[in-house]
Amino acid sequence: MALGVPGFVRIGAVIAGCALVAACTPEPGPTTTPTPAPSATASPTPSATPTETEIERQQRLDWDAAERAYRKAVAESDRVARAGGATEPTQALTAVTTGNYLKLQQQILNDLKERGQRVTGGVTVVYVGRDGGYRPDRLRLVTCEDNSTWRILNRANRDVTPTPQLDYVQSLVVTKVKDAWKVS
Repeated sequence: MALGVPGFVRIGAVIAGCALVAACTPEPGPTTTPTPAPSATASPTPSATPTETEIERQQRLDWDAAERAYRKAVAESDRVARAGGATEPTQALTAVTTGNYLKLQQQILNDLKERGQRVTGGVTVVYVGRDGGYRPDRLRLVTCEDNSTWRILNRANRDVTPTPQLDYVQSLVVTKVKDAWKVS
């Protein structure tokens, strides 16, 4: 009976809508080997490993920041869902999300709140990887999430979870907004 309620199905569809049902091993993409740029000054002592250029350092920092934004978004959405949802996005969620991703997360959290539901369990991030090349203002991540412990409970504490999505892979865009990386 609970699965027939449009709201429950919508929550399940929204969650699954941005995901490709697949195993958590993404297909390997094309790999590139960066060519080390010559340094401005020669090192007096040869190094066994090449030093990181300023451009390589910035790219590494940006990819790391994009991944941190994604992980924070997942953690905050889980926290609010376990607390019963919210009608407005939290400051912590808007700090790391924007655009369609924020709208999707907020719709889920709003539906939970309106229906008096809460979530138990949570999402476990299994994998985060780079999906494509580097742009200083826009990066793509491929992620795999395990939702096997995630359940929706209604006001009577009955499990009304639509057919569970155990694992799924998704491709996400993370954009730089005023020096902050946000999942969009």
